[in-house]
Amino acid sequence: MLEMLARGASTREIAHALGYKEGTIRVYLHDLYKKVGVSNKTSAVIWYMEQARATSRRTQAATTAASVPAEATDPAPEEDFGTMALRTNLYTALGVMNQFLGSHGRLWEVANRLKGNDARDPEHDDRRRRSRRLWEALFRGDFSGMKRAVEDGEGATLLAESPTDAVVLGVMLLVGGFSGAAGRHLTLLSRRTKGARGASAKEQALLRALRDALVDRSEGAVACLHVLATETGPNAVQRQLAMTALYYTYIAHRDPDRARRTANALWVEAENTRQHLQAMGERPLARDAALPEPAASARKGVNTYLKAVALERD
Repeated sequence: MLEMLARGASTREIAHALGYKEGTIRVYLHDLYKKVGVSNKTSAVIWYMEQARATSRRTQAATTAASVPAEATDPAPEEDFGTMALRTNLYTALGVMNQFLGSHGRLWEVANRLKGNDARDPEHDDRRRRSRRLWEALFRGDFSGMKRAVEDGEGATLLAESPTDAVVLGVMLLVGGFSGAAGRHLTLLSRRTKGARGASAKEQALLRALRDALVDRSEGAVACLHVLATETGPNAVQRQLAMTALYYTYIAHRDPDRARRTANALWVEAENTRQHLQAMGERPLARDAALPEPAASARKGVNTYLKAVALERD
């Protein structure tokens, strides 16, 4: 089942190939996800690809060891960001740098402060926190709760409060394989109510391109995602979302090299934002690199402690 998922097969295609009903396959897949320690189809494909790469590396290493003296082998290349992202996930690989990507990140916080807005406004702060949780789940590949969120009406709430976050939800539904919920959500995003905000034309194009790239494996749709991911302009969040969607698309297409390079480009996006903030006079990460001093009473007892350790060692 993992092999067929990695080839891009749908649940229906897997059921037909194995001679089971589609509902039965869904149950089997759910059990399989639990066995390998993942929560969704995309994470399962990443896990399978990593196992396949590890097996290939072991086989290659065994072959090399049998034919080449150990001292003649080259050292392993340094692991770049994209390789680490494939081995773990984007969120783990990004670490604290994830705050420089997506909506309501550090750049937004600084701009908001410069405008004189009160960051302590509870409603304002709650919206920011929800947005960051959504982006963090996107980077982790944690799509399991997205279908329920749409069924509970969260899609409409997001659309009213932050259309871009509603588009992020759509990306997560598509990548997570929740085709029915994704279809309903895309229909909601395409409706334009008078006087209300909605997803932009480019955001809707991103979602439709992602759907066609994942479902129909359309190369034209992949090219469209690439165009959106490389556009220059003021809408950096949209570009970063397109890059993340492209990363997951390449994983679904079993193209780890392009996925790795896309992840590296996403890292550069985060680093550029950090450097931009630093050029503005901001220090978005640690402002004080000095170790904190222990309590004064503890410092006085250091010599006594070291003598006790020495006696214990003797």
